[in-house]
Amino acid sequence: MILGLPIIKAGEKYYLSPHFGRAPYFALVEINDNEYKVLEVIKNPHAKHEHGRGAGVIDLVTSRGVNALIVQGMGYNAFTRLKERGVRIYYTPETLEGLITLEEAVRMFVEGKLGEAVGPRESHSRHKGW
Repeated sequence: MILGLPIIKAGEKYYLSPHFGRAPYFALVEINDNEYKVLEVIKNPHAKHEHGRGAGVIDLVTSRGVNALIVQGMGYNAFTRLKERGVRIYYTPETLEGLITLEEAVRMFVEGKLGEAVGPRESHSRHKGW
């Protein structure tokens, strides 16, 4: 399975981006038998686009073979289009405070702590200024 995660970089660490479409990067992570390895980190060329950003981001991740995404939230259009393409979506718990590292997010997935999303989750307070 290939996981996609929208991420930001701070120093030498990667953190889950609070905004799916505006994330400057995406990490592609391979999961095998509860072990994982980061395959690559790709730049999101659609991060600064105002109109049509969602379609470009969806094409970006699906063209890389992403089967599932770990996100903090996602709007209706992106959620619907990704589900139509067979991509599974997992949300991090809303109760988590602060930034979530890439490793923490993947570990929660591997340990079965993230449930598959059944609908969009938009929280504009999570991404003010993004």
